[in-house]
This record gives sequence, C-alpha cells and structure tokens, in this order.
Amino acid sequence: MTSLVGRDALVRSVTAELDAGHSVLLYGPEAIGKSAIVAASARDGVVVIDPFQHVARQQAARIRRALDRGVVHLGAARVSHGPELGAVGRVLWRFRLVRVRELAPILLTRIVTSELEESNDPMMKPERAWVREVASLAGGRPGFAAGMARFAVTWHRQHGYLPLPALAFAASREDAVIRTLPASPPISDQAGR
Repeated sequence: MTSLVGRDALVRSVTAELDAGHSVLLYGPEAIGKSAIVAASARDGVVVIDPFQHVARQQAARIRRALDRGVVHLGAARVSHGPELGAVGRVLWRFRLVRVRELAPILLTRIVTSELEESNDPMMKPERAWVREVASLAGGRPGFAAGMARFAVTWHRQHGYLPLPALAFAASREDAVIRTLPASPPISDQAGR
C-alpha cells in the first residue's frame, strides 16, 4: 500500500498504544497520511473517529462517557488544540497525541513511482526530473504525491502525455478541497422570500 510508505514505525507505535488501552489522536495537515495510518492501525473494539474535528456536542458527550468506560478511541484531526476541535476538545487530555510528520522527498518519489507502475501502462515512463518535481510539490505529504500520480495516469490515458507537475498539483489540491467541503443542505424554495 503506497499510502503507508515510510510509516511502518509509526503504525507499530500507534497499534502498541491501542493494544495497551490508550486512546490515540493523530494530527497533522491535510494529505499527510492520517487516515491511511488510522485504517492500518484500527483494531476490533477500537472506536475510530476520522475526522475528529467538528464533532457535535452530543457526540462529544458520548465519546466522554465511552472513554470513562474504558473504550479505546483512535482519531485523526488537522489540529491538536482543544478550542480548535470544538466540543470534543474537552476530552483531548484523554488521548495520546501523535503528530504525523512530512515524509522525505525520496519516500515521496517512491510513492509517485509506485502509483505510476500500478497503472500497468507500458508507455508510462516519466523522466526522473518529472517524478522529483511532483515529489517536491507534494511538500512531504504522501496524499498529495499519490493524488498527483493518479491524476497523471488519468491525464496520460486521455491525452497521451504526462501533465506538467504544477497541473497535477493543482488538480490534486482541488480534489482535496472538494472532499473536505461540508455537504450543503438542499436549497429550499423559501430562500427567495
């Protein structure tokens, strides 16, 4: 799984904390790989909360009661500060905080190369400079590196050549922004009144 390249030690650390009965909150910027680590670390009997932010007050109260009963939780959030997490920030002290850090460029180049190889397209042989530029634009974030590579595969199939790395970056950023937008309530016919 390319999303876990360079994360073996972190996954082992998180699973050890969970196995010891400690709740864990992974935090870091978007596309850093929190959700992939959560998926790889989740265990039976562990409640997963991803994303951990914007939890309603009622759900935060349920989480607190579950923590009081000894239920282990595994969460992922972009921030680690109580007030920025909203109602659920009040139980933050019950979690082991684990910051998910950026990956080295060499690991990002492995992710990009692996994603391109998985396309099984014999014509998909990018120059090393292209791969390095994509890895550089990803800024240490494996989600962006993988997203840019997947976009490049789709672009290559449609157009017969690789997109500029900056175009792949813009497309993957746009996709990340769209996925994080809250669902809009339906527009009512009362809106115009």
